[in-house]
Amino acid sequence: MSDDDIGGLLKNWDYESGELSVRKIAGSDRRSKIQIRMDLGVMQLEWSGRPDGSRPHDHSSLLDYYRQRQRDHDRESGLFTLSREDCWALGQEAMQFYWRRISFFELREYCRAEEDARHNLSILDLCSSFALHEEDRQMADQYRPFVTAHRIQARALARLEEEDHDGALREIRTGIAEVERLLRDKADPEAVETSSELQFLKNWEQEVDANRPRSESEQLSAELSKAVAAQDFERAADLRDQIDSLQGGLNPSDGSLSPSQSQGDQPPIDR
Repeated sequence: MSDDDIGGLLKNWDYESGELSVRKIAGSDRRSKIQIRMDLGVMQLEWSGRPDGSRPHDHSSLLDYYRQRQRDHDRESGLFTLSREDCWALGQEAMQFYWRRISFFELREYCRAEEDARHNLSILDLCSSFALHEEDRQMADQYRPFVTAHRIQARALARLEEEDHDGALREIRTGIAEVERLLRDKADPEAVETSSELQFLKNWEQEVDANRPRSESEQLSAELSKAVAAQDFERAADLRDQIDSLQGGLNPSDGSLSPSQSQGDQPPIDR
């Protein structure tokens, strides 16, 4: 078999059609790379820098190149615009970063996934602001909620990886408000109701909230609701006493003041 034939590689890589199969490898240059198994072969991406490993116009990316051109035009007081060909080339780069971004999600490299999402959002910003043709500006705005949702997802997953459920919920809720604003800015009355990105974030918020660890007070409150629903009033009264003790800064076991109260501090309020 020729060294150029990748048949052996494909044969030894278990793969199910329609599923994303990603792995991290060490390249012959000893640099980390990503391989994505596809129906007809393998896509290989660089771990850092531009995914295809190139340096367009001796810049780290086309985005950096066009940013430099914009700065040069600003200094020269010239009008900077992006042609249809410029926007197409930036779109091709965005597609590379998209494939690497979803690969980073699979590899649980959430901070890197967020970096690649930010790169593509910057491409959309550039096209939205400077594209010569209205169609290119509209295309940039069309993809913004999708890429923004990926950025939010990456930030929240990084929090969950650290078991910071409250932090993840803050990221998701802030993100929901951001995506809603983006959709309203599109002047499409139905966009907020039909957006799959927004629906995903709202469903995910409920899932993360339902599965997050509960404080003692929250657990008691949940038990109280169940006791009342079951008309177990003796149990409900006992649970109310325990909740009052926690909210009042009393130690439920002996009724003594907590150390903070003994020093004159206000009792903690459960929110």
